[in-house]
Amino acid sequence: MLTTDRRWFLAAVAASAVPLASGCTAPTAEQSAGHPISDTVTEWPTFRGSRFNTGYARGVEPTGSEPSIAWTYETGGPIWGSPVVAENTVFIGSTDGALYALDAETGDRQWAVPTDHRVEGAPAYADGTVYVGSYDTRVYAVDAASGEERWNRALGGLIRGSPTVRNDTVFIGVGCHNLACSWYAEDANVTEDGWVYALDAASGETRWKYPVGDEVVSTPAVADGTVYVGASDATMYALAADTGDVEWTYDVNDMIWSSPALAFGTLFFADWNGRVHAVDAGSGEEEWTADPLANYISGSVAVDEEGVYVGHTPYNSLDDPQTHYGEMFKFDRRTGAELWSFETTALEVGSSPVVTDERLYFGTHGQTERDGLGVYGLSTDGSEEWFLEVGARGVGSSPALIDGTLYFGGTDGRVYAVE
Repeated sequence: MLTTDRRWFLAAVAASAVPLASGCTAPTAEQSAGHPISDTVTEWPTFRGSRFNTGYARGVEPTGSEPSIAWTYETGGPIWGSPVVAENTVFIGSTDGALYALDAETGDRQWAVPTDHRVEGAPAYADGTVYVGSYDTRVYAVDAASGEERWNRALGGLIRGSPTVRNDTVFIGVGCHNLACSWYAEDANVTEDGWVYALDAASGETRWKYPVGDEVVSTPAVADGTVYVGASDATMYALAADTGDVEWTYDVNDMIWSSPALAFGTLFFADWNGRVHAVDAGSGEEEWTADPLANYISGSVAVDEEGVYVGHTPYNSLDDPQTHYGEMFKFDRRTGAELWSFETTALEVGSSPVVTDERLYFGTHGQTERDGLGVYGLSTDGSEEWFLEVGARGVGSSPALIDGTLYFGGTDGRVYAVE
């Protein structure tokens, strides 16, 4: 077990700088003892599909055995953010500064709402409203049908993470100034502090905010009256949903950009030191950790009944003539034992996977344009089903799967629907 910060140790011998990271089920109870996604998923209204962040599309028909592009829609800039799907509409942001609403069947644009900067986080849909953050430091609430702005709030820091809505409250992390955000944060002259905010969903007024002293890129999971969220101060926080009071904290050795997934009474997430963690959701006590020998892990995990799935970015250094490629891993969700790994043809797997009963989908990307980047479809036993190449720097967006169609954004500026 490595206890030091391996990312900084290996930076001294790295060949290049750290890369730029870039109706759902409606459970009737919190179901903390089991998997919270108990019914067939029919919508994907948040970044990881639900407020539990599991990325599990239970009962959803997979894509065909050979990928077929049903439609694409071209925005004005690379897309690093992830789509959500509700009311037969795909909502997605772009680095061109706009939030788009596209017809899920045809790709036709229904509306586009501009912000004053990049939109890299996924939006969240709830009760006819779409919520999204921007690098302009604001959270926007937009009417899902018309695109009319209902309110916006300036919160003092770049917003790269995604909101989670629960009980008429919008929970969102604020602040991004490391790595890919550093240039924009310096240009905007924003503080290097970070916060977790709870906003009134109807008005945008602050119900509470909790300062973490560093950026918050992680998307909150919310259940049992608790908000779980990671921060770049190397801490996972459990905060009371009604007050923001700290219930417990769990410390790791590096930044947490990963959004925690809650299932079976356990919180699953990864960190920039390259480790995967399973923590008791009630107490914050460690259950297990796994080490896939990553340079770092920037994406979030997916959790189904049996496994925890996550991609990594491996070590590559001048001292090692062999090129190491990004892999997708499956760990036993009870013990953390590695069940399989799948090697891609990319140097980075930052896309968070979506898993259904028998299939797993995720994107790959890189620092520069090259061949062999795109989206993979695997079986849940780790066998490749198909690969779809996407141009530019590939796919950092995390897919959404609804009724046999996979939606994602590409760094080529296009939104894709793949059957």
